[in-house]
Amino acid sequence: MALSSSTLLGTRATIASAGTSVTPATALPDNCHTMILLNRSSSATILVSAGSAGGTIADNGSQLATIPASASMTLAVGVLAERVTSLDNLIFDSSSGAANVDITYLCASGHHSG
Repeated sequence: MALSSSTLLGTRATIASAGTSVTPATALPDNCHTMILLNRSSSATILVSAGSAGGTIADNGSQLATIPASASMTLAVGVLAERVTSLDNLIFDSSSGAANVDITYLCASGHHSG
């Protein structure tokens, strides 16, 4: 992924229906260190995992994170050089129906991602 020239970068993951995981419209840039995830749904839980988009993310404890309806969470992931994995394969799914996840990346300007 490329570097972001912005300190804040917003994107969205639009889930058409439960069981159809998606990637965000903009992948996590190399120099971004924090993700703020907002579940816009008032009824569905958002499941976060790593893998290939299109399938179901099982709600069985193996997912990376769960975001309750109308809730948000912050993930401190580090810039690319500090990550254990690149996280370029993050996917999002809904527990029921369509849902949107608003994503804000916080990025380090002028930071070399390595």
